[in-house]
Amino acid sequence: MPQQDDSPAENRQRILHLQTICLLILAASALIFMLIELRPVLVPFVVAVFVVSGVSPILAKLQRRLHVSRMVAAGIAFATGALLTLGFGFSMWLSVAELGRNASAYQQRVEDLTHRLEQYIPWSLFDSLSDSPSIENSVTNADAAGEAEPAGSPSETTNPTTRAVTMGPAVKAMISSGITQVSTALGSLISSGTVVLIFVFFLLLGSPSQQNTSQTVRELDQQVRSYLGLKTVISLFTGLAFGLALKLFGVPMPLTFGLLAVLLNFIPNIGPVIASVLPIPLILIDPQGSSLWMACVIFVIFAIQLASGNLVEPRLMGESANLHPVTILMALMFWGMIWGIIGMFLATPITAVIRIGLLRSPFTKPVALLMSGTLPED
Repeated sequence: MPQQDDSPAENRQRILHLQTICLLILAASALIFMLIELRPVLVPFVVAVFVVSGVSPILAKLQRRLHVSRMVAAGIAFATGALLTLGFGFSMWLSVAELGRNASAYQQRVEDLTHRLEQYIPWSLFDSLSDSPSIENSVTNADAAGEAEPAGSPSETTNPTTRAVTMGPAVKAMISSGITQVSTALGSLISSGTVVLIFVFFLLLGSPSQQNTSQTVRELDQQVRSYLGLKTVISLFTGLAFGLALKLFGVPMPLTFGLLAVLLNFIPNIGPVIASVLPIPLILIDPQGSSLWMACVIFVIFAIQLASGNLVEPRLMGESANLHPVTILMALMFWGMIWGIIGMFLATPITAVIRIGLLRSPFTKPVALLMSGTLPED
């Protein structure tokens, strides 16, 4: 049978559907471009919005208990946030300064470890390669320098002590470079934190009451507040246990690593791993550390993170974000690409808000169900 042509109405419907898809692609591209270009303004503003969502109930209680105006309560919140930011930066600076003072001890430890390690490495195999014809032309200068040495004198490349000594200054230079980078990061943290606090102050002054907001806004606010509240409590206890364990084992900078564990715990899946890996270099080069001590410290800090992420957090939080793990991973990658490390911190609450917004429209509801791991019904 000959195939019948589509009716004009069906063709028009198909064209409209194609136009809608093209417009959505263009709108998404323009939105991503704006998110990248407006990052210096949007990032502190979005952070401030989430902070306001979390502290608004506390501010309301403060108003009722102290019988003060909204501006006074917002000023107290601003001062508290400024003190916390300065305290965090000052504690990190003290820890890094202590690390700089002990740089010589770490340098000696690296030299000792390198010298001990070379006893188990057959360096003669590497030295014998220098006599092979394939690399003879690449070591002409070294051979010329060797002619000036007396016969039978050891070469630098075969002297274990020389190898060990050359590692020490490299570690010292690495620590000095790390101190400079941390100082720069602290300055950036204080400036960014000040901008966020200014946004928080004015948002708290103008935040509407719950009675004047729509059902969707109240649901979004409740979702964000529930997630951030539980996540903050779990992160605080995780960071406390993490820092206390490092303190008991005598690892340097326990306060800094504990604070970083609190912050990194807001990055799902990836953050706790990074927090556990950060103190390992200082554990391995500790001048007083034995092999058993190193193994015990590493086991304890990883056990704390595993218990927090796989036992405590699932039991307390449940499905507070209501997002599938794959959705969370994709959100981490996307927002990390758009807004960097801050985007990874905000990825989960932003994606949870987007999911609730998509649920409000029948056209986008299947996407929202897919984000939570539920296959949409036909």
